Amino acid sequence: MDVTARLDGTLLEQREQEWQHWLAHPDENPLSTRADFTDGEVLLENDLCVYTQDARYSDGLPYAGLIVTRTPRQTVFDLTPEEVLATHRLLAEVREHLQATVQPDGYTIGWNVCPAGGAHIPHVHLHVIPRWNHELAAGAGLRHFLKLAARQLSIRAADAPDLPTIHRLILDTGLSHDPALITATLEASRYWLAELDGQVAGCIGLEHGEGASLLRSACVASGRQGQGVGARLARVALAAARKRGDRAVYLFSSHAGGYWQRLGFVAVPPQEVADRLPTAPQVRSGECRGWLHTEQAWKLDLSG
Repeated sequence: MDVTARLDGTLLEQREQEWQHWLAHPDENPLSTRADFTDGEVLLENDLCVYTQDARYSDGLPYAGLIVTRTPRQTVFDLTPEEVLATHRLLAEVREHLQATVQPDGYTIGWNVCPAGGAHIPHVHLHVIPRWNHELAAGAGLRHFLKLAARQLSIRAADAPDLPTIHRLILDTGLSHDPALITATLEASRYWLAELDGQVAGCIGLEHGEGASLLRSACVASGRQGQGVGARLARVALAAARKRGDRAVYLFSSHAGGYWQRLGFVAVPPQEVADRLPTAPQVRSGECRGWLHTEQAWKLDLSG
């Protein structure tokens, strides 16, 4: 059996939305408001945490359960020393219970931390998943699927030897038709390459100014569209701009405005980009060659 999952950059967005929802509605949080698990099956407990095999949270994994602290804590890093010890003591009791009842051949045990780590409920819970030799997934641990995904689509920062590859992508995808006019550079700029199944699948760049950056050369190789490459690249570049402290990210696009609008960009006059990023290579090129003021400019406000 081949087990596949479509990873197109939307799962994190879903997790973040769920996380924010439960933070905004703590009185509805299914874990924080059910510390005694009156609607589930509490099998073991101590003063600080409980263990449940609530079928609503097992997601089809037989006898999978959760150890949840009675006091709401967002992540494992927020546990008190006493709660850490109580969780470990209860985990030992859970193992004894499972060995006596369902005799698993192994276990997968772990915490998901924050949306990027797979958590969608901001109340720490330790997953305890019994495993058997007869499973189709026997032998596959937590890192197995993460490593498969990483091998299939990875994003890495570009360095100087990658510039010819970036230039070829720009030409092959029609962003430019003349190699002499390509201004992609790593001077005051950063670029990232996407690699899918070991092959370069796309690129994106940020040209930096004072408190703002220009997103450019966002392209996906022919035959790789619709596989989440562009979304991943955009997410990486925008995260880098936020980490850098940019208050805005700009770009030029006359044909893909709808896509960028879905990411929060709004249309602005091209002159605003020229005023904010006068030294950016793409702005200088546009001014010199006369195309800048015929393009549609877009802005994502990061100041909020």
